[in-house]
Order: sequence, then structure tokens, then C-alpha cells
Amino acid sequence: MRKCMKCEEQACVIIRVNDAFCRSCFLQHCTHKFRSSFGKSKVIRDGEKVLLAFSGGNGSSAMLHLVQQGLSKEAQKKLRFKPGLIFIDEGSVLGLSTEQRRKDHRYVLEIMRETGYPYHVTCLEKVMGLGQTSESPLVGTSTTSTSTELTYDNVESDLQKLSISNTAGERLKDMLESAKSMTAKEDLIRRLRCDLLAAVARETGFSKVMLGDSSTRLSVQLLADIAQGRGAQTHLEMGFADDRYGDIIFVRPLREFTSKEVAMYNKLNNVEATVLPRLATKQPSNSSIQRLTEEFVTGLQSDFPSTVSTVFRTGEKMTSDHKKNVTERCAMCQALLDTNVPECSALSATQFSQQISKRPTAIPCSSQSECCGDGDGSCQTATKEIVSHEQLNEALCYGCRLIVRDMKNTSTLPQHILDEAARRARRSKMKESIQDFLLPQ
Repeated sequence: MRKCMKCEEQACVIIRVNDAFCRSCFLQHCTHKFRSSFGKSKVIRDGEKVLLAFSGGNGSSAMLHLVQQGLSKEAQKKLRFKPGLIFIDEGSVLGLSTEQRRKDHRYVLEIMRETGYPYHVTCLEKVMGLGQTSESPLVGTSTTSTSTELTYDNVESDLQKLSISNTAGERLKDMLESAKSMTAKEDLIRRLRCDLLAAVARETGFSKVMLGDSSTRLSVQLLADIAQGRGAQTHLEMGFADDRYGDIIFVRPLREFTSKEVAMYNKLNNVEATVLPRLATKQPSNSSIQRLTEEFVTGLQSDFPSTVSTVFRTGEKMTSDHKKNVTERCAMCQALLDTNVPECSALSATQFSQQISKRPTAIPCSSQSECCGDGDGSCQTATKEIVSHEQLNEALCYGCRLIVRDMKNTSTLPQHILDEAARRARRSKMKESIQDFLLPQ
């Protein structure tokens, strides 16, 4: 039997070929890595409110347990931030009934109630109404009670408070059905989930959002993002702190952990985790770029244990120089726009090829007294402002443009994205009209 590399006791965990730990040393190793990530970055200040994104899976369950250990009375150096929990239900994506969705929530609500931390529950379809004043609050279930008393009536009361909007759910479903590929659907859900997390954090008074992403997940995400034209956003996706939302910062304290370490930590601490079904659940490996990349990386990791570490460390060193001269952000993912490139570039060549391959558009009929009924804003358009495909593209980065290009109907996108694209189009038109009167910078 192998011996622990630190104390020479009998090992029970082998992380990599030469990294064997006993139970005590492994838990100390995990706690040190988790705590040191906060010390190195110094992003979270004393007394700051931090929202933990909790899904019930391995990563978020391990993150919650580590936070509880760091805030316990037995901890030598206690964590000093104030945690809260958020769970986002994605049942509308799968077309689940209200009863089934509430049944899936029960397990997650039981865990969140036991912590004694303030917790919130919302639905992914709430993202469709961001920016609209008439919309109901984003948080359907919330409590700030510090009581850990758990009863059937308490959980059932929370489930009844959960606001599930059938109208918003239909809008979300129509938007996903408009996307033709599973790759675009998964990427779109991921972007909207982050938008909703940031919006809930603002509404509930949190300044940081903590994610349970491990180095294995980040390595898969890195290769998938590069394949989808998001190489310029690598420094945001791989770093400890992601500040693309400005006032809300996303942090990843488990980024130094592999998925194997997370699973072993949960096993040794008897931390229960569940996996709720998502859009890509039970899909074949070739259904999307994300699933194919995941199978490639995990398969390579089983034969070559340094695969994830090599990919992760390489991605961690990648930077982008767009921040020096670009201030506009993508209306969908909030990253800096990477589309302002010189004419002699791969992006310009791609855009030129797309333009010349398009079919010629029909000439608007101006002789008729009434609108021709196309509703695309080209002929005596009606009352509602319509965002054209070109205007939408101007407000998006290259990766998000690929999502939009894969959609049959872009009007199904969330209203806050369309409103931002329309605002930029109006501002650009106004600037062009007064260009002759502006002083040179």
C-alpha cells in the first residue's frame, strides 16, 4: 500500500501518480488550497456579502461545505465574508411540469435551509424580463432566517412561494427552439445564467458571486470557447475573479481543484450531492462542441494525468490586449468587444465572405399606402422598434455573433439584449448625423 507523502501514514487518496495522501492530510490540503485562493487575490473584503451559486452538484456542494468549515467556530482563521445561497431552476428548458420542478427543488431547499444562511431560489426564465420595470422580483423564494429547524411544512411553504411564470417559460423555450444547434443552445443558456446571477446579486445586495467551477471544468470550457471564437475572453473565463459585470464580480475558489479532488473531498466528508437534469443530459458526445470537448479532455486525463493541469496552466497565462483601446462591451456576455479589427484580419475576411454570399434583399414597396406586412422595419414600419440583424451584430462579440447566426428568429432573445442593441444603434446614428459638428479628440 502507498504511504502518505506528508506524514508517512497509510494513504487513502491518490490524486496523481506521485501524490498520495491520508485522509487528514488530504482534507488539510484541500482546505489550504481553498483558503489560499482568497489570500492571493484579496478580492473579497471583511464583512462583504458573497452569493454562492448552488446547484446541488459536486462542485457547489464541496464549495458550500468548505465555506461552512471556514465560518465554523472550530476554524483557526475564520473566513470573514457573509455568505448567501442562490439556486436557479432550469426546468423550463427541459419542458418539465410545475409539479416535477418543485419536486426537484425539494432536495436543494432542504440543504440550503440546513445551512442557516440566507438563501434565494429563482427560475432561468426570469432572465427574459431583465430590464423591464413591470416584471416581478427576480427572487421567487428567499429567507434571511438564521434558524436551522427543518420541517416538511417549512420546505413546502418555500416551494409554494416559488414563482414559475408559464409565459416567460414559453418565451425561453421559443428562444432555444430558434437556435438550430445544441452548441448554440448550451452557450446561450450559460450566458443567460450568468446574467441572471448578476441581476439577482444586485437585487439582493450582494457584491460577489462565488462559482464552483473546478480546473477540469475550466479546462474543458477553455478549449470549447476557443473553438467557438471566444479566445479573447480566456483571461476572464480562467481567472479567479471575473469583473466583466463591473459592480458584480464572479470568483472561482475551486479553480485549483480537479474534479477528482472535488469528488474525493465530498466522499471523505460525507457530503451528499445530486445532479439535476439539464439540456445536455444524456446527449451523445457529438451533439455539441462542449460535450465533445468534455469527452476528449476527460478521456485524455485518464491516460495522461497531467492533461488538465497542462491545459489549465496554459490557459491561465493567456491574456488579451483588447482592453487597451476598447471600451464597448458585448450586449450578451458583457465581455469587451473583439470585433474592431483591421481589414487584413481573419475576422474581416470571414465577414466579407458572409456579405457576398448573402442573397440580394428585395426593394421595399413605397408605392403602397399600407405596410406590406413583413414587419422587418423596411417598409412603413409599425409602432414597435425592430432591431435588425446588422444592428444586433454590431453590439455583440464574435462568439455571440455565432450564436445569433445560428438562430432562426433573433427577436426571441431576452429584451435587455435587444434594448441594448437598439440603444447603441440609435446612438451610432445620432453620432453620424452630428459628426461634422464634433470637435476632434
